[in-house]
Amino acid sequence: MVLCYNKGCGKEFDLQESTDDECVYHCGAPVFHDAYKSWSCCEKKTTDFTEFLNIKGCCKGKHNNVKPEEPAKTDKETSPAPETVKPPERMERPPVDEPMVPLPSTISASLRKMLNNLAVSEKTEEAVTKSAICQRKGCGKAKVDVADGDETCEHHPGSPIFHEGMKYWSCCNKKTTDFNDFLKQKGCTNGTHLWGDPSLKKEVVCRYDWHQTGESVNFTVYAKKVKPALCTVTCNAVKLQLEIHFGDDQVFTFDKVLAGIVKPENSKVTYSATKVEVSMKKAEFIAWPSTFVL
Repeated sequence: MVLCYNKGCGKEFDLQESTDDECVYHCGAPVFHDAYKSWSCCEKKTTDFTEFLNIKGCCKGKHNNVKPEEPAKTDKETSPAPETVKPPERMERPPVDEPMVPLPSTISASLRKMLNNLAVSEKTEEAVTKSAICQRKGCGKAKVDVADGDETCEHHPGSPIFHEGMKYWSCCNKKTTDFNDFLKQKGCTNGTHLWGDPSLKKEVVCRYDWHQTGESVNFTVYAKKVKPALCTVTCNAVKLQLEIHFGDDQVFTFDKVLAGIVKPENSKVTYSATKVEVSMKKAEFIAWPSTFVL
C-alpha cells in the first residue's frame, strides 16, 4: 500500500488494483482571503481551518503516489552579505575668523503692536554724552563727530538680505556680491539719530535654549520688550554672535563657536514679544552634540 499525494485525498491505495476514477481530490489550489478558506476548484468556503481540511474533493481521477517536490531551502552560508552603508563624509570645517554675516530679521505682530504702544521718549542734549553712538543700521556715527544741530541720520530701516550670492537691504534695491561693499552702502532713509551710550548698557544674563531638526538648528533667547532696531545678530559658518537690547537699557550678549556648520545665507532671526529666535540652516544633515557650542 502506498500513500496518495493528491490534494484533499491522502488515502493509501494498491498500485495494482487502483482504478482511473478512484481518487476524489481537489484539482485546484487553496485560497485564503478575508478570513475565508476555500479551494479554487469548488465554491465551498469556511472560516475554520479544520473544516477546510475536511472539505471533500470535487474532482475524480487516478491516485498519485509521487510526492511533490519541496521548495529549495536558501543556504544561509551562500546568501550575499548585507551591503554596508557608509556614513556620509564630513565637510571640512571653515575657519572661525570668516566674516560675520548679519541675519535677515522678521518682527512678529505681537512685538510690533507692543512697540507701537510704547511711548517714545526722546533724550535731551544733556542726557546724550559725547561717547554716544547712533544705533540705527547703516549709520553708526559717534556723537562727538556730529556737528551741533545736524540731526540728519542716513540709515537703513529694513533688514539685510542674502540670496543667491547677492547682498542688499530690504528697504532699497542696491545689490552687491562683495560683503565689504554691502557694509559701506549709504542709508536710503533720512531720520533722527538714535543715540545710545555704551557706558549705560546693563549687561545681563538671559535664559536661552536650543533644539535641532534634521535640517536646522534653532537658538532661542528669552527676553521681554525686545528692541529690534538696536539688536545685532550675526554669524558665519561656525560662529554665532548676538547683542539683544530689551527692557530698560538691558543687553544680553552671546559670542560662541558652534559645534556644527551652518549656512548663514539660509538662516534668519525672528523677534517676538517675549523671545528672539535664531534659525540656522545646517550645512550637513547630521545630529549635533548636546552641547550645541564648543
